[in-house]
Amino acid sequence: MSGPPEQRPPPPTPDGTLLPPEELRRRVYLLALAAGLIVLTIVFAVGNFQGRTDVYTGVFVPALTIMVLFSTGWLLARRSVPFIERAVFICMNVAHLAQILEQTLGPDPNTLASNDAPYWMLVTVCMVAHLIYRPRIAGLYSAAAYLLSCALPLGGLLLNAQPVSAELVRVQLTAGITLMFVHALSWYRGQFEAQRARLHLAQQLAHTDQLTGLPNRRGLYPAVETLLTPGEGGAVLLLDLDHFKRVNDQYGHQAGDTVLIGAATLTSDLLPSPAVVGRWGGEEFMAVLPGTDLLTAQVQAARLCRAFAAHHWPGVGRVTVSIGVSVVCHAPNRPPDTLPTLIARADQALYRAKAAGRNSWKADTDPHPPD
Repeated sequence: MSGPPEQRPPPPTPDGTLLPPEELRRRVYLLALAAGLIVLTIVFAVGNFQGRTDVYTGVFVPALTIMVLFSTGWLLARRSVPFIERAVFICMNVAHLAQILEQTLGPDPNTLASNDAPYWMLVTVCMVAHLIYRPRIAGLYSAAAYLLSCALPLGGLLLNAQPVSAELVRVQLTAGITLMFVHALSWYRGQFEAQRARLHLAQQLAHTDQLTGLPNRRGLYPAVETLLTPGEGGAVLLLDLDHFKRVNDQYGHQAGDTVLIGAATLTSDLLPSPAVVGRWGGEEFMAVLPGTDLLTAQVQAARLCRAFAAHHWPGVGRVTVSIGVSVVCHAPNRPPDTLPTLIARADQALYRAKAAGRNSWKADTDPHPPD
């Protein structure tokens, strides 16, 4: 059933079904948490093998492991994604700050150069920030976090009158360049998404009638072409509101627009799925009925005529409809249908319904007369 233009659809899954945005994020985070659990396990194992007793290895790695396990269970239970992503973001910030402070307050902050894990944690935290927040906010956060991560060790060295090693500067510059690259990719992704959204909107506008929200003539063509595909088939109903010019002349164009919108809704509501209803032009509408034979199409046309005749339009009164019915023919001994011939037959049937006194329907009972 046709309706107003929809929002940009989420990415498809490998089997072709659409994946909701939150479900996509849930799967991405589950993969990231699995990778994080592997890394934390390796760090903890290596630290214990080397006999390290630092606070990060002894306290924060186990705490982060618990956080990862809790987050994984939370996501597998299909609970709120935004809550857990922000909770993880806060925990990672705390762990990163603890790493920096632990080595800054140590006897030699230059050890950050030989153990650059805090800066890789910084890069990871900033990547998460770019996943959660808009590029501008994530960029400001990354800049502030980077400056703080650089200032603390350098400040510790200066306060203790110790020299700054070239290796520490190299590690900090490498982290800075990496963060600039991450931000640039995030900005580019934002621009790409915005451009894609604008393109999708332009395509929707080009194929959608702005008054009724239904597909316009261009938007109906693909549905009609599907009927003409060998092995498919179906019917086309061409509807025309009777004496619609009189409605505009007597009650005004605003009342006429109200009738058009109501007619679109009434037609869409009455026809069963997977019917496609669109505005063919002016006061004409078209309904494309896949897999529908002539008898069923006639029944639907009769239902529409009765519904319009019984409907009362506020401030206008009764507005009836005339309908032409045309059915695709795939007979082997007949020439194949084309879009112009199918529509022409529906138009001829509509003309006969008008000539018969309106408020009626006529069908193309012989789509292909004998040669």
